[in-house]
Amino acid sequence: MLVKPKIVALFGLMALAVSLFPDTCMADCATSSCGNLPIKSPFRLHSDPKGCSSPEYELVCENNRTTLPLKLGAYQNFLVEEISYDKYTVRLVDASLDRNKCSIPYYPFLKFQCWPYQNGPSFRNITGNSIMYVLSCNMPISSPLYVDASNCTNSPSSPHTYFFLFNNQAKLSDFNESCRIEAQFPVMLSNISGLSASDIYFQMLMGFELNYWVWIDYNSPEYCTSFSLLDKM
Repeated sequence: MLVKPKIVALFGLMALAVSLFPDTCMADCATSSCGNLPIKSPFRLHSDPKGCSSPEYELVCENNRTTLPLKLGAYQNFLVEEISYDKYTVRLVDASLDRNKCSIPYYPFLKFQCWPYQNGPSFRNITGNSIMYVLSCNMPISSPLYVDASNCTNSPSSPHTYFFLFNNQAKLSDFNESCRIEAQFPVMLSNISGLSASDIYFQMLMGFELNYWVWIDYNSPEYCTSFSLLDKM
């Protein structure tokens, strides 16, 4: 029986690919893990076989904890608490937060819609995250929109320090003109009325979610639109 030339050519190309790129074609790409967190495509660990998953999504595993570096001015490490491969989301927690007492993370004033990851793909903010601001004010503020944060370590030296939540429903008129923004960070909250600083810090330790597998066109306002308070002032 004659073998069709096209089939012969196809098998020839496959054999050539295996010989030239053995790591890519023959790598064992089974799901790996770090602690109790399963790691699979598009993510990988440094110890995974070469050619498995995307090197741009390489995670770090140390002491059974998974971390992800995000570039916020300089690179900052975030603990990866959860990966949803069905929803394409990751839940991250700032690795610098103190688990035992309230501390305030200080990030550059960025548009939190777009989170650059090294030099490749990016992460995108999702519905459910709001931006929490740390404010230092010249006078005490009596409002359910402001929560006293003066007991948090490394809080500003101002005697009147507050958490202030800003999201798509917030109005610029809610911001008191006697206050100055000292820090900002994302949080999975939609309302802080009735909460204490400890309640808010507990939510900070729960982290926030981002979409992964997103390539950002930074020239497109569709992807990097921001609901930052700084854009409205």
